[in-house]
Amino acid sequence: MTTYYAIPCPDKLRDNFARLIDHLDQGTRDPLAPLLIEVANDYTDVIVQVMVLGNSEMMPHGSMARKVLEGVASIIKGTSHTMNRQVLHKMSNSDMTPVANQIRARRLEVDGKTYISFPIPTDLAAAYRRCFAAIRQGDISVQHDFTEAVLRFSRLAHQHFYVESMHSLKLGMIARKLVDIGGAGIEKASEAAVRKLVPALNAQELLEFVDYLEPLYIDV
Repeated sequence: MTTYYAIPCPDKLRDNFARLIDHLDQGTRDPLAPLLIEVANDYTDVIVQVMVLGNSEMMPHGSMARKVLEGVASIIKGTSHTMNRQVLHKMSNSDMTPVANQIRARRLEVDGKTYISFPIPTDLAAAYRRCFAAIRQGDISVQHDFTEAVLRFSRLAHQHFYVESMHSLKLGMIARKLVDIGGAGIEKASEAAVRKLVPALNAQELLEFVDYLEPLYIDV
């Protein structure tokens, strides 16, 4: 059995991705770059909504924590959309296959539902479950371990959702440099947010965080 971090995939993204794959498999000559950019942007937005903005919605309006998360979301979406537009818009259909396959690798089908997902290492899944159980019992002595688990998860998510997708592309030196700089900015902002926010959560906020996060982990 494997534990996955699994974000429910909206119908529009699921259908557009299926359409993109179908066109690629059929060898259509119609340019597919606009559809790929739309898929890539929607893919990013769904991930940001669940991983970042969903957490911010638990915070009071105007609070420092909410502002930090909204700022991180803005950095990730802005950087990723810019990279998608700059890197993908001139891409030929044949060059799209690696990135399409990478997005396909992040799809998970369970009980007729489609998710955007990646597998969680066994030890990290165990650490999360241990922290979830303790926090639900009111034991916040695990807050440091929980922070470290979230940091490790953040790095994994960045690797699976950004790095692997962008590095699957055949890019020139300048484009590759832009991608790497953008990725470094996203990773730095995400890690800073985790280090600032998770250790500052009180017992109730930790519980709300667990209530939001736990259902996103499924065993298959």
